[in-house]
Amino acid sequence: MMTNQAYQLCKFMKEGFLISFIFLLMILWLSSCSDLQKESSNSACNAALDNQDFDTAISICTSSKGKGDAYMGKGGFTVTNLLNNSGGETTPSHISGANTSNLGTVDSTGATIMYILGIAFSQVSDDTTRGAKIASAKSAFDSASSSYAGVIASDKDAALMYTFANVFAMQLGQSILYDAGDNGAQNSTPSNCGTNYSNSETGIKKYDGYLWTAEKNKTQCSASSYSSMCSDLSSTISYITKIKDGLSKSGSSTSSSNTQVISNSQTAVCTMMKAINTADSSGDPCDVSDCP
Repeated sequence: MMTNQAYQLCKFMKEGFLISFIFLLMILWLSSCSDLQKESSNSACNAALDNQDFDTAISICTSSKGKGDAYMGKGGFTVTNLLNNSGGETTPSHISGANTSNLGTVDSTGATIMYILGIAFSQVSDDTTRGAKIASAKSAFDSASSSYAGVIASDKDAALMYTFANVFAMQLGQSILYDAGDNGAQNSTPSNCGTNYSNSETGIKKYDGYLWTAEKNKTQCSASSYSSMCSDLSSTISYITKIKDGLSKSGSSTSSSNTQVISNSQTAVCTMMKAINTADSSGDPCDVSDCP
C-alpha cells in the first residue's frame, strides 16, 4: 500500500481525468457529412465494410483508411449502432437505487460509450463476457488508431476517425482500470485512502461503466508505487495527445469552449505527474515529455 503522502497526491486526481467526451463526440458526429466508414479503392474491401463483415475487411483492406475503418467497425463504432443506441442507457436499478453515502458521485461516461457500442450493462448481462467485450473493443480501437496514424496529415476523414478511435480507446481503458471490481472485490479500501464501503453497497458492479468516486479513489490510491501511478497517468496523456492531434488535423478546433476540456484535462494530469516526481526523492518516475 502507498504512503499517506501518496494518498494526498491522489486527492489532486480530480474527476476530470476520466474525461467526459460525450459533447465532443456529438459535435464530431454532427459535423460528419457522410458514412463513418468511407469507401476505399479496393472493391472487395468496400463490400466487406458495406456488409459489416469486419473480420474479412481487416484481412483484405490494404489502405490505412480502409483497414482503420474495419477495426472501428469491429470495435462496434458503426452508423447503425450510433443511430440505434445514441439515446443512451436507462440507468440500471443498482445505480439509481444506490446508497451514495460512501460512494460519492458517479461518472456515467463509460456507460454511455459502452451503450453506443452495444456492450453496456443492459445489453450484455454477464460480467465476464462484458469485460471481455470491453477489452476486445479497446484493442480494436487501438488498432484503428495505429492504422489511421500514417495518413491523418493528408486525410481529414481519417483524422476524424483517428480522433474517435482514441476517444473510445481511452475511455474503455479507464473502465478496464477502474471498473474491474464488484461488491466483494471492492471491500478492502486502504484505511488512509478514502472511506471504506462494504459488500452491502448496491452501486458497485463489474464493468458497468458507472464509476463512483470511491471506485476511482480505491484504484488510484491502492497503487503499489509511484511508478504504477505514473503508468496509468502516462497512458491517459498519450491518448489526450493523440486526440488533440486528430482534432487539429481534421480541421476541428482544439481551443474552443467545446473542446477546452481536453487541454484542461491534460494540464490536470500533467500537474499530478509533476507532483509525483517532486514527491519521489529517488528520481522522476513519471515521463512528462508530452506535457506542456
